[in-house]
Amino acid sequence: KARKASLNKNVAQNSQLRLVSLTRLEKEVQQLIEEGRSPVETMKMLAGLTKVEYVFVYPEDQEIVIAGPAEAWIYNEEGLAVGVESGRPVLQLDDLVTILRTFSDNGEEIFGCSFDPRAEGLARVNEFVAQSNARGPLSAGAGVRNYTRQLKEKLGTQDITLYGVPDTSRVARVLIEADYRMKLIGIGKMDAGKNIPSYFDLLAQESNASGMNLEALRWWLTMKYDSVLHNPQRTAYQVVGSSVLCQSENQIVTKEGERLRTGKAEKLNREFAANFTKHYQELAQQDLVYADLQNIFDLALVAALMRNEHLANRAGWEMTAFAANGVYRPAEFEAAHTVDTVVNHRVYNGKDVVVQVAGGVRVDTNSVVKNQQNLKVSPEVGAVSAQSKAPALPVGRWWWDLAN
Repeated sequence: KARKASLNKNVAQNSQLRLVSLTRLEKEVQQLIEEGRSPVETMKMLAGLTKVEYVFVYPEDQEIVIAGPAEAWIYNEEGLAVGVESGRPVLQLDDLVTILRTFSDNGEEIFGCSFDPRAEGLARVNEFVAQSNARGPLSAGAGVRNYTRQLKEKLGTQDITLYGVPDTSRVARVLIEADYRMKLIGIGKMDAGKNIPSYFDLLAQESNASGMNLEALRWWLTMKYDSVLHNPQRTAYQVVGSSVLCQSENQIVTKEGERLRTGKAEKLNREFAANFTKHYQELAQQDLVYADLQNIFDLALVAALMRNEHLANRAGWEMTAFAANGVYRPAEFEAAHTVDTVVNHRVYNGKDVVVQVAGGVRVDTNSVVKNQQNLKVSPEVGAVSAQSKAPALPVGRWWWDLAN
């Protein structure tokens, strides 16, 4: 059940802009671990940040700071830390460290997951659907139930491929969970509300709905940012328009069960993806895994900016606890390698249409930080950075609020 977090009154204050010094935080974490103690709850929840709006580097103070709105948090029934007022998941140190390591010297600098059906299963289903449609319409009730059972059996499991982050990390769990639920929404096995109808609902609205015997669709989630503003000196960055993009493609399944890429998406497939993208924020309020995914994208953007703009070098920050071989160990979970295949079917005009979905989540920050059209100069960002410098803080304190 839900439980309260043990917070002191400072961190429990709401703040429009809370600043977290990554350099100071790492120093405190390193010291605690060396003393045989665990980092405290406030550290693990990054002082209650619910999103990242700014990244500042102060070379003269050897400091790198991330900033955004923050609030007190509680733990919901699933054990996730969520803001008391907004209900949004709080950013987590485990995720930040996992992602910083992905963007370290030997890291892959890209991460994600994909769900891929096995060729032999697809070949069996392709044949099964063709034979079934040749025999004519299914009998209602038992006939349909039997068909559904056989469909799942013939397809078997899908393999989960994970890259760029450890498969035991919380980041991996969030990617896989968000991806799986997106696909269940798409095939009508989970309800996302009227603004994100399933592929079958869209098909039913088409007057000439017939579809192929087997529709092999691919849906995947990627980063979506309007822009990253920075001051002329490139010491202050503001993230604008953070969201998530759903992309789509139709694939062709051969007799052998191979999926061939077409590089194109049919109208209904595009429509599902467009609705998912457009209404993503509403969805993230209903289902927190999508807000959690957005937090992970934000942390990835921070790590990519640090890498691309050489911020650690400019701040003279030699990572210790957070480095790839550092002593900080994010929590580990059981790794997921397979998942029940995402498949569903409906009858249209007497013909059975089976939809099988693959795809994944791809966190490719280069599309944002290396795209000069996204990076724009803004003197205002420098002004926020100047106001946000750390005041005189008690020893060991690594976060502060911008004085209103």
